[in-house]
Amino acid sequence: CTALLTGGEDEQLRMSTGSSADRSASKAWKDSLNSTCNRLLTHYANLLKAASLDARDNSDPRSGGGLQTEADNPPPPLAENVEMSAVQAKLAAENICVATSNLLDLIRTLRLSVLLMDEEAIQGEEEEMALELCEQTIDAERDCLVLESKLMGIRDEEIQTKVK
Repeated sequence: CTALLTGGEDEQLRMSTGSSADRSASKAWKDSLNSTCNRLLTHYANLLKAASLDARDNSDPRSGGGLQTEADNPPPPLAENVEMSAVQAKLAAENICVATSNLLDLIRTLRLSVLLMDEEAIQGEEEEMALELCEQTIDAERDCLVLESKLMGIRDEEIQTKVK
């Protein structure tokens, strides 16, 4: 889901102002969308697992469940197990339909947010990310130079102590 998170018209307005409050609002929107996506996917996976469970694992042989060996009507506990399994299967199918519908709504929302962004906003985001990466690179180079100078100082001290 995170690969599709790019924002919409509101985010374009936020980017033009450039304040940190706007960035946090954008981040909050992305986090909310990610959590919704993760929650729906987890729910969908749980529904699929529940629908695929074997109903025979939950039957108790003492309750009369099992195979019907006579042509007569099944005993009441077996008939109840069959009816319960049918209801559970129908409910699982309906739950899967609801979860699928929710996922499709989320996909439509993500596609719409991508379509609403114009090329300038996308380029602005890419430039902002490139500038952040350049700043991080420069900071890392500075840290490296500081560490390197400290290391050279320590080596010089070791050499001077060995010479003395």
